[in-house]
Amino acid sequence: MDHEEAIRMNAAERYVLGDLSVSEVEEFERHFFDCSQCSEELRTLAILKENARAVMWEQTSPLAPASLPATGPVPKESAARAGWQAFFRLAWIPAMAAVVVALFGGYEFGARSAAGGPQPISAFPLYSASRGEETVVAPPAGAKFYSLYLDKTWSGDFVSYRAEFRDASGAARFSIHVPAPEPGRAMYILAPANALPAGKYVLAIMGLNPGGKESQAARYPFTLSFK
Repeated sequence: MDHEEAIRMNAAERYVLGDLSVSEVEEFERHFFDCSQCSEELRTLAILKENARAVMWEQTSPLAPASLPATGPVPKESAARAGWQAFFRLAWIPAMAAVVVALFGGYEFGARSAAGGPQPISAFPLYSASRGEETVVAPPAGAKFYSLYLDKTWSGDFVSYRAEFRDASGAARFSIHVPAPEPGRAMYILAPANALPAGKYVLAIMGLNPGGKESQAARYPFTLSFK
């Protein structure tokens, strides 16, 4: 399989969804180990998949604690093939099996429904409070999720991260663990549309240091509005 064929058949998305045949899986695996573009696409899918699993676990489990265990690091290109296969075939909530990136050219993502039709998931950039800019996050009517993405504006790195959504009073409404961003890449957070009512919020990125102490790394204000 060459890169043109992988793009034409949406191989990366179908690989994560389990839509490829056995022979197609083998051909695509041989390809993406030598293709930096497809490897990067798979890493992006993995980030959204892990966020989706964390969101759905917190929303559906009656025993879910206030925060989730930190997810493992996304495998690197040099990882063994078995490692990639195990990572993308982890058991996770079936309802979220279709939540992956379908369009990479812009800021619209897609989720494949059980019926096979695309369901839009809008993505919105957030800016650090120090910039004085506030994004209006306006998911379309009927949306189940929306995605937020932000640049790493803090110095240093943490062992793990937690995204905490706070209302105008400063009270925490809910939080999820998110994977650490790749160097030079944005951090993506997938949020359920029914988790918060319309209003003003602050997304606080909390970081856990090696000593087990959590501190606030950055704040990203936004206004949530439903169309």
